[in-house]
Amino acid sequence: MRGEILALLAAALWGIAPILDRYALQEISVYPAIVIRAFGGFVAIFLLSLALKSFEMTASKAIILLVLSGAISGAFAMILYFESLKSIGASKAVAITAVYPMITALLSAIFLAEALSARVLLGIVLIVIGIILVSEV
Repeated sequence: MRGEILALLAAALWGIAPILDRYALQEISVYPAIVIRAFGGFVAIFLLSLALKSFEMTASKAIILLVLSGAISGAFAMILYFESLKSIGASKAVAITAVYPMITALLSAIFLAEALSARVLLGIVLIVIGIILVSEV
């Protein structure tokens, strides 16, 4: 249950960010906005790690994987997301990008050999239906 509560709290915080981002994009262009947002996140997590004394790092392939993950989601996807946010607004952009759990579930089944339960498959179908509903003009 702890994991579910933490996930809901993360979702609540992620729900606030697009509103702040959309306001910011009224005054600043996409690329500087992403750099400033990333810097704010870096400073916050760095200070939190120091305060909790949980900043330990050893050389491993995990570093390469995390750098790759950061480039994919922290840079490339963020650029596309911010352009979408600026173009179609927060409610539509966030609803459409909510397709990522479906992509994660499918890739997890392929690369991590995780099982796709009937509930997950139903969730994927509902995500697709939701995106179709949100995207309709």
